[in-house]
Amino acid sequence: MKLLALLLIPLLLVACNPGMSPETQATTMAMAVQLTLHANSATLTAQVTETATATETASPSETPEATATSQPSATSTVTPYPVPNWPLFRNGDSGPEVYAIQYLLRAHGHNLTPDGQFGPQTRQRVIAFQGSAGLGADGIVGPQTWAALINGHTLYPGNTGEAERAMQYLLSSKFGYAQVAVSGNYDATTVAAVKSFQTNYGLNAEGIVGPFTWQALVAIKP
Repeated sequence: MKLLALLLIPLLLVACNPGMSPETQATTMAMAVQLTLHANSATLTAQVTETATATETASPSETPEATATSQPSATSTVTPYPVPNWPLFRNGDSGPEVYAIQYLLRAHGHNLTPDGQFGPQTRQRVIAFQGSAGLGADGIVGPQTWAALINGHTLYPGNTGEAERAMQYLLSSKFGYAQVAVSGNYDATTVAAVKSFQTNYGLNAEGIVGPFTWQALVAIKP
């Protein structure tokens, strides 16, 4: 509509002035055409600018919206197992722990045949051991006697002896590591079983059987 009005104004001027010379009329018409073209260009520019502005406003940001991701899981840790206190064993008891007592007594030089039965012979050997260790000789294996039995028997891969047999018997018969032979040889198979046991119960899985691992082997009931 604006373009039409601009075009009609000079035409009306020409029509209302019949006495206008042909040259003046031509000049007036040319000016009308130029004004019309100028107005048309300005209108198109404004429309393009308005459209572009509207498009920019309506379009989403070029930066992609952050995608929701799951929270990182907490660092996995092994919770230390609450290892019970050293158990008490006395005359009449039996089981893998008694085997361990008998093998450990042998490791300290006491002669007896491990059979898993805490009978009179084992009791006498315990009393003798307690006397030599400066303990109360009551024939009952409790925390102090256990500590004395494992004293000097931290086990390392490659070691051999009766204390190694005690550890292997507990692993194989009490904790189900059937692949471990009670050979007294701390071999690769036994090392793997020890590390697995230590991992399962929150101990340092280094394959060395020290006081904490000894207590876990004896006191935990699987």
